Amino acid sequence: MGMANKIKILFKTALIALILFLMPLNAYAAPSFQIVEDFVNISSNAGTTASGNFVVNNTGTTNLNINFTGYLLSSENNQISIVSLANISNLANGTTSAATFSVQIPTQQKAGIYSAILNATSNATPSATVEDSVIINLNVTPTYTVSTVSEIFLGDVNLNSTYAKSFNITNTGNSNITNVSFGFSGSNFDLKTNKTNFVLPFNSTESLAFNITVPFQSSTGNVTLGSVKILSTELNADLFNVKADVKAGLVIEDLDVFLTTFDSKTESDLDVINNKKLDFGEEDIGPGSELRFNFEISNTFRQDAKIDIKDAIIKVTIADIDDNADLDEESQEFDIDSGGSEDVDVIITIPLSVEPGKYDVLIEAEGEDEDRNTHSAKMSLVIDVKKKSRDIEIIEASIFPEKIKCSGASALTAKIKNLGSRNEDDARLEIINSDLGINFAQGKIMLENAPFEGTDEFVKKLGINVDNTNNKTKAGKYAIAVKAYLQEQILWKTKTVNLVVEACEKSEEKKAESKEENIKKGIAQQETSNAISAEKLSEKAENEIQALKPAASTEIPFTQKPLFWAGVIIFNVIIIFSVVFFVSKMFVKK
Repeated sequence: MGMANKIKILFKTALIALILFLMPLNAYAAPSFQIVEDFVNISSNAGTTASGNFVVNNTGTTNLNINFTGYLLSSENNQISIVSLANISNLANGTTSAATFSVQIPTQQKAGIYSAILNATSNATPSATVEDSVIINLNVTPTYTVSTVSEIFLGDVNLNSTYAKSFNITNTGNSNITNVSFGFSGSNFDLKTNKTNFVLPFNSTESLAFNITVPFQSSTGNVTLGSVKILSTELNADLFNVKADVKAGLVIEDLDVFLTTFDSKTESDLDVINNKKLDFGEEDIGPGSELRFNFEISNTFRQDAKIDIKDAIIKVTIADIDDNADLDEESQEFDIDSGGSEDVDVIITIPLSVEPGKYDVLIEAEGEDEDRNTHSAKMSLVIDVKKKSRDIEIIEASIFPEKIKCSGASALTAKIKNLGSRNEDDARLEIINSDLGINFAQGKIMLENAPFEGTDEFVKKLGINVDNTNNKTKAGKYAIAVKAYLQEQILWKTKTVNLVVEACEKSEEKKAESKEENIKKGIAQQETSNAISAEKLSEKAENEIQALKPAASTEIPFTQKPLFWAGVIIFNVIIIFSVVFFVSKMFVKK
């Protein structure tokens, strides 16, 4: 056999041996994985998202792609699905991966345990399929909610009367509500329903009727009586408010409105009912108008009920009339005995600065009984404020001080305002009194129709000097005329302001000089009433002066004379010198 044949035989033998050696190794290179957990338990409420996870371990020798199936969770006839669980790609041998999943639970998903077998499959080769599974358990916990009406309005009701209403209630939770009954938050209302202690099933609706009695102790007016409540094993909550316009108690029995316009002192009377627009016929409500609201307020409780209403008050509000702000006035507090009534006035004045138009008026009357129940009544009205086309008013004509004694100064203030609906560019103001020499006039005054900007007014301050000495200005009352003109020669309004000048006191200066002279001389002056002839006046005066000299000189006390105090000083010096001399002699002897 040649060498070449031997080499071929050895190569084949080695190749066969290698194949035989590798065959067992190939038999053990199989894919394999394992889900570590046997089951995953999660729990959450309806209307939320529940999350969970599990671990996949590649126990084989090859990389794996793992797919999941069986996402649907079931509880009896109810189902819910797993979401956001992704398949695993290229999981390396000997490694692990955490698979995370979530379940979105609908708001009304019925409570219970939802389960599913989640399968995992890997096809490593066409002939090699590997599987594992995990059990997913989701506990949907119960929620207890209901829906019903937002409120019930009984309408007009009377105290100590019973009224019937109905409503529907729906179980919007995910579980049955058992032993259902209803109550009322207010006391003594005696709420009764046609069904009680019943089951309100999951996702079902019940129709209910109830009767409610309004007791004597209830507040009156448009009020909230209380709230209906559900009472059950699983749920206790307020459902909706019950409101009513309770008519007994305090009521507005009658209302008359009196109008006084700015330039008139007569009143127009109007009988008023609720929601009425005030119309006074030929008279219009305008800037500066006064409205007097005259109320008859009654306590409609029977007299024998002895329910008195205390500290009642009436408030009248005109909305948005004062530069978009409300204008309101209140009455004084008053009491109304059970079965009685009171006559009450509220006066409100329309501002001078106002825009024409319609304004809502709200009237509120309110008081309390001895049990602190509130009794109220309301009315709504509408007023229509109008303006004249052209109208100027003297809104101030004042003087300060109003009185001057003898001589001095005073200041007069005059203010005019455009109350009309158009601009005035040629207005005029005059202030006149010829006796005081006052003759002020200014024309071409611009008064705009801008009630809230200040350009609709003009103000003049005028100084007035008065001198009554020597009868320059006689004492008396001086009427000063303030006149407003729409334009030249068209006098529109006149007002008068009075200045009082009082006379000076006579002999004031002579009395002051006499008093000062008496103080300086220190003597009492004596006047003579004897008549002295002109010829003897000089001699008589000289003799009287000589005679009065002794009496006029006042004797000075000895202690006040200069020689007295000089002697005192000299005497003290001698005494001090003697004491010093005596003491020095004693020391010399020692």
